Amino acid sequence: MRPALQSDAASGDPYACLALAYFMQTGKEMDMDIPQAITWYERAASLGCARAHWELTRIYLEGEFVTRDEAVASQHLIRSAELGNADAQMYLGDEYMSGGLVPRDEAEALKWYTRSAEQGVSVAKFTVGYMYAHGIGTKRSDTEAEIWFSSAGITGEAEMFMDIGMCYEYGLNGIVHNEVEAARWYKYGVDMGHEKCILCWNSVMESLGGAPREPMEDRLDRLSMTEAQREVNERAGALATADELFDDGLMEEAFESYDHAARLGSPEAMFAKAMMLHQGIGVERDDINAIKELSHAANAGSEDAQFYLARTYESSKFPTDDSQIVKLYSDAAYNGFLAAYYYLSKYVDHPEIYARRTHTRR
Repeated sequence: MRPALQSDAASGDPYACLALAYFMQTGKEMDMDIPQAITWYERAASLGCARAHWELTRIYLEGEFVTRDEAVASQHLIRSAELGNADAQMYLGDEYMSGGLVPRDEAEALKWYTRSAEQGVSVAKFTVGYMYAHGIGTKRSDTEAEIWFSSAGITGEAEMFMDIGMCYEYGLNGIVHNEVEAARWYKYGVDMGHEKCILCWNSVMESLGGAPREPMEDRLDRLSMTEAQREVNERAGALATADELFDDGLMEEAFESYDHAARLGSPEAMFAKAMMLHQGIGVERDDINAIKELSHAANAGSEDAQFYLARTYESSKFPTDDSQIVKLYSDAAYNGFLAAYYYLSKYVDHPEIYARRTHTRR
């Protein structure tokens, strides 16, 4: 563990505390120590770190490491939302709608959904639009609804569009059945070339044309047989095989399997392959190719690769400029490598806000 990190945490740097908590929780860079991890999360939270409050919310709700405590979880959730964590704001909106951790209050739900939406969370934008369209927690306004729906359509991802379309088509998750709206949301994904949205859009258009509506069980079966889903399953299977071989100590075979999974597009396999190349495990050590593979993994979305590539660049072993380092730390932090917030804070003020803003399509 780096002395500067420990010193900064002891001195009250909230992001150093968050980084220590993350390393202790995950066992990365040091031995896993859950009680100490929680202690450091609590220290970071007491220093005003919204992400630490959010992590504590999850810890106390999941009850894996501590006794489940909804009262403590709700306190951290509310504080995280108040401090600006967009995920906590979205979750708090859900809780006000369901009456779970907090009393049911549709107006309060809309308030927190809106705050999350204003930070660019696409599903929150859709939810705000839906509430205006149906007069939930506010006076009905088709104009406001369309503003938010259009924004969600611009910033959302194809998987979200498919989920929304399914909810409209089959009346799921409290969404009122509306096949016209289902077609609209599927079409957003169709325009992105999303295979599953194309399948769903074709089916709902046939239904709108008078054909019987496809039963949801049949739809799910067809979705599971798409080429995209087969590719997902193949990648997952190849990665699982590699992990098993690695755990069994069959390093050469593991490296070959990670290589296979990496060629199938698995970011996790790319990262594992890079680390094995760097450390000479199951293969001759090759730092040049390790860096190349680490770059591939970072570009594919591996938060571990993004973090360690930034650390490599920061060490000056490989020339780069600060903007690339900042981007990698921001990517890693946004994708869940919480220690990256500490290193990002060395370059920018308010790293939580920076990471969110640089990863949100407005």
